[in-house]
Amino acid sequence: MTTDDLSVWDDARRLADELEVKLHLASMDARDRWHELKPRLDNLETRIARSGEHVGDTFVHELHEVRDALRALRDDIYRHARADYVTGW
Repeated sequence: MTTDDLSVWDDARRLADELEVKLHLASMDARDRWHELKPRLDNLETRIARSGEHVGDTFVHELHEVRDALRALRDDIYRHARADYVTGW
C-alpha cells in the first residue's frame, strides 16, 4: 500500500470509530447502513493484516468506497442531529 492508501485507511478507521460513538443517537436507517459497512471495514482490515503492502487496485478501490460511505454516513448523522436540534426534536 502506498502512503496515500495508508492515509485513506487511517481516515476510514477514524471515521468508523467516530461513528460507533455517535450511533446511539442515530436513526434506524443510519444504524442499518452502519451494519452494512462494518463487515466491509472488518474485511478490509483482515486483508491488510494478511497482505501488508501487497494489495491490488481492486482493494484500493474498495478501500476508497468504504471510506467515502463512512463519510457520507457521518455527514447524514450530523445533518439529522442538527435538524432535530433546530426543530426542537
